[in-house]
Amino acid sequence: MRAIRKTVLGLAVATLATASAGLSRADGIQDPGLPGTTQGDSWTTLHSAANPGFPGFPGTGAWPSAIGSNLGGDAELTKVANGAGGGPIPLGGSMYFAGFSGDINAFGGTLAINDSTPVADLANVVFQIDIGEAATYDFFDHVLPVLNFNGGTQALAATYAVITSRVSTGVFQTPEGPEEVYRNVHLLQWDLTGISEPITSFSIEFSGVQHAQIYGMRVDQSDVYTSLAPTQAVPEPASMALLFVGVAALGVRRLRRP
Repeated sequence: MRAIRKTVLGLAVATLATASAGLSRADGIQDPGLPGTTQGDSWTTLHSAANPGFPGFPGTGAWPSAIGSNLGGDAELTKVANGAGGGPIPLGGSMYFAGFSGDINAFGGTLAINDSTPVADLANVVFQIDIGEAATYDFFDHVLPVLNFNGGTQALAATYAVITSRVSTGVFQTPEGPEEVYRNVHLLQWDLTGISEPITSFSIEFSGVQHAQIYGMRVDQSDVYTSLAPTQAVPEPASMALLFVGVAALGVRRLRRP
């Protein structure tokens, strides 16, 4: 266990140093091209240089203010909770889930994006986050972000979730062998068309592991829902009929062979 902890801490130091040196941004965060009336917010400057006055390592101090979207609307990023001996802070080149723990999957704290002025008749929310892993974890317990609305705690799971970009940042040595560590861009989409009451505010909440790092985020919303999940083409009835005829003919040929 001591060897594992040394490896985790070494990986954390290495990834933090890489972030401070200006690791190039993964290319997975893009405009989803939502239809209808839309609104968008982006956070591309989550580093310490753009956010002075925040507490230093290990990040347990209170934030002096929320971090507003630097591109788009007026949504804000807030700290909901500290982690086990640390907390999320702008540090180096990223939003860093700081702390002293060398344990794998140590709770690093909870963040939330809050929007109190969504589009009218909100039906579609898409969230993208560029986050670097620590010892093969990015979100605590691998639990993906959830959505709440109108000040509630509904914790709605995404209707669709996918990793759109994976960039290797190194190898983590485990007793079972080496494990690749990645910087991931997660895309999550929520279908809100089934909610009857008007949505006047919403939040997206998530928890990271200690030593994970966030490089950028984007939230898009619309009053029209169109799924971003890929669809598989269904053969036309005529094509299906030809397919069955071909299979049947093949069967007849096989029966006639001596």
